[in-house]
Amino acid sequence: MPRVVAVGTAVPPFCSNQQNIREVARQHFQEKLECTPSLMDVFENVHVDRRFFCVPREWFGRDHTFSEKNEEFIRWSERLSVEAIERCLEKAGLGPQHVDHLIFVSTSGMSTPSIDARIINRLGFDTHTKRTPIFGLGCAGGASGLTRCFDLAKGAPEQRILLVSVELSSLTFQFRDYRKSNLVASALFADGAAAVLVCGDACPEDGIHMVDNLSTLWPDTLDLMGWEFTQTGLSVILSPGIPRLLKKHLKNNIHEFLKRNQLKVKDLSHFVIHPGGAKILHDFRKSLDLSEGMLEPSRFVLKNYGNMSSPTLLFILDHIISERSPQKSDWGLCAAFGPGFSSELILLRW
Repeated sequence: MPRVVAVGTAVPPFCSNQQNIREVARQHFQEKLECTPSLMDVFENVHVDRRFFCVPREWFGRDHTFSEKNEEFIRWSERLSVEAIERCLEKAGLGPQHVDHLIFVSTSGMSTPSIDARIINRLGFDTHTKRTPIFGLGCAGGASGLTRCFDLAKGAPEQRILLVSVELSSLTFQFRDYRKSNLVASALFADGAAAVLVCGDACPEDGIHMVDNLSTLWPDTLDLMGWEFTQTGLSVILSPGIPRLLKKHLKNNIHEFLKRNQLKVKDLSHFVIHPGGAKILHDFRKSLDLSEGMLEPSRFVLKNYGNMSSPTLLFILDHIISERSPQKSDWGLCAAFGPGFSSELILLRW
């Protein structure tokens, strides 16, 4: 079965702690929004200590056009993708010439030619490398990208497939949007990139087996999460109803997936769970009756990197591989949720 061979990550150079960001946000929003202490508590409640951005703090002090933002998106997407790919391939002991298919996932900007074409030119991939750019999956994009790798590797077991996921959520900040949703987004989201090498059965590289996956799209939930396309760029849609929906459907969704693989929650040793926010992690733990330590990798990444949207789950997977030393035959579950409203589940076996 297809295997995850290596993971590489990259973050941009501008790092800010949450207290400094809170003060900048308070000064900005207080002109049009009553920044009560309880409202500003969101900066503590999301359980984020620091975040990385592709632009300095001063950049948020003035308005920017969609064109300005997207130029930064193209420049930084290419740079961070290259860094993540180089780290991933170095761990695998391979070079760009060994990659057969490149999948690029992002939802925070646009480019034609797509970023994967720029990466192929920059790193010297083979001119016949297949490429698949994927847009619009938001926070579920990292998990969904892995499922596409899984499907491709099953159909072409001799191929090495490279997934790269990059999001630059800082560039979507709307300077003149004083809604609470924009304030919440400014307390939570960050920038980052991750690359994952997936190999089919006929490849010699060893790795984590991808056993199964399940995609779910709940009807009549289109308005819960996404982007509104405006003259000044992408404006976040983030409904307070998301935790309620997950509370209603999450447990059955996961149990259905595990049951078809003849497993139960107690059989799982590792949880690679996208931390949409601290509340979602709390509700996830409660609904599955997990111990506090089971979601430590998700909390670690949320605390130190924020919610980077699609790459976040891949950062968590990298953390588990490098810091928790999984044992052979351990089971793991990946789960991420995104616009649609959708769920992506992946079953792993070490």
